Amino acid sequence: MGQMVFIVFKLYFHKGGFFMQFLSEIYWDRGARESNQDSVSLQQVSIRGKRAVMALVCDGIGGLEQGEIASGYVAERMTEWFYTEGIRMLGKRKGWGKICRAGLRALYYCNGQMEEYGKKQGLKMGTAVTMLLVSGKKYAVWHSGDTRLYRLRGGIRKTQVGRLTKDHTVNHHILVRCIGSFPWKEPDVLRGRIRRNQVMLLCTDGFRNKVTEEKIGEALQPASLLSREQIGRRLEELAAYGKRHGETDNMTAVAIRCS
Repeated sequence: MGQMVFIVFKLYFHKGGFFMQFLSEIYWDRGARESNQDSVSLQQVSIRGKRAVMALVCDGIGGLEQGEIASGYVAERMTEWFYTEGIRMLGKRKGWGKICRAGLRALYYCNGQMEEYGKKQGLKMGTAVTMLLVSGKKYAVWHSGDTRLYRLRGGIRKTQVGRLTKDHTVNHHILVRCIGSFPWKEPDVLRGRIRRNQVMLLCTDGFRNKVTEEKIGEALQPASLLSREQIGRRLEELAAYGKRHGETDNMTAVAIRCS
């Protein structure tokens, strides 16, 4: 099992025109905690002239052992899956149903490996995960736990903020589904179409606990985000707002503007 991993943004160019372009940036902060149990991955490539983006946030489960290893392992393994299998399937124009099943198999493998590791070490470990894959005008989402994916759309005067994922919790904070050394519970899989002038926001609970959807909409208005640097500043502003209102947890977010 690897240590907690922070996988940096990568961008590869190939010949061909793009149907959809993306501006994206990461926010990653341990907050007031001694360690950071969040992990994040943001990757961009061009496949047959279409830009593809893979983004993922993981949040190691608090109260269990080695949360940073759990989240880092899943982030690293799913990034490997994107480069070894996801890109190949997109390049061969495999159907999105097949791609979704392949992603589930990779997460199932992660769960099995972590379960085996946990048995050997005499511990339980797990992580929430939300992963987004966008190619052309379509997207797929794999989700388990209480990390979230929001979609923002609309103009400067009014931005609609919609939550695409459902928290797998009871009493608002006890997780009932995750990836880790627990009996397998299949993650939710969502599919849809991407439109221009939208923002997709993936985040851990520490990033959004103290921030309202209205505040998220004000900060991440799609029409006002014109550069990666600007997206980064807006994410920092949201995190600072959460800290001022008492948030102490690890804080991670990825924002992707589609244009």
